[in-house]
Amino acid sequence: MKKKEVLNYFDELAESVVLSKECAIKLKNFILNFDRNKMQEVKQEIHEIENIADKRLQKIKEYLIKDFLPPIDREDILFTAHRIDDLVDGIDEIVINMSILNINNIENNMIKSIDLLIESTEMVHELVLKLKNLKKVEEIEQKIIEVNHIEELGDELYEKSIMQLYKNEKQDAIHIQKWTKIYEIIENYFDNCEKIADGIEGILMKNS
Repeated sequence: MKKKEVLNYFDELAESVVLSKECAIKLKNFILNFDRNKMQEVKQEIHEIENIADKRLQKIKEYLIKDFLPPIDREDILFTAHRIDDLVDGIDEIVINMSILNINNIENNMIKSIDLLIESTEMVHELVLKLKNLKKVEEIEQKIIEVNHIEELGDELYEKSIMQLYKNEKQDAIHIQKWTKIYEIIENYFDNCEKIADGIEGILMKNS
């Protein structure tokens, strides 16, 4: 008799966050050495990782349907998996919009934004890893606080970036519209990190 496959949801979720970080680092390297001619290449690389993340999400969903007794509520696993998938989608969306909007130069705060985005992703990864042991309540709560703090920093940087766009009277309206869109996507990324943290806080409360 073939041994039934056992899926470790927590490892799968953590690996999905790693994919997000991989995308974020590729995006940072592209921005640091910005070359418009390499846009399609980078977009394709990140989109391929996004496809891997989608397959991982589908794997979790398919296994969850037939799993008799998952370690935590199905709804919590599914919610966390979808929100983590949103992270990879968010970076994919940044690059797609940089291409569609014909971005030809990089705003100063873009590097700061991506650095903070990577830091937020790392915090989410550490938080998801701690799902393996819900008894470590204080450690999990501390990571939740850290993720939420970075989200606040992301909000502040978003506001600062938009203000600087509009403050520079030499900027044309189209340039402002383009970068407002890019910064909005990044700000939404931080919101998704916070949603993951809030969801895990709910898991913690139900299983403490």
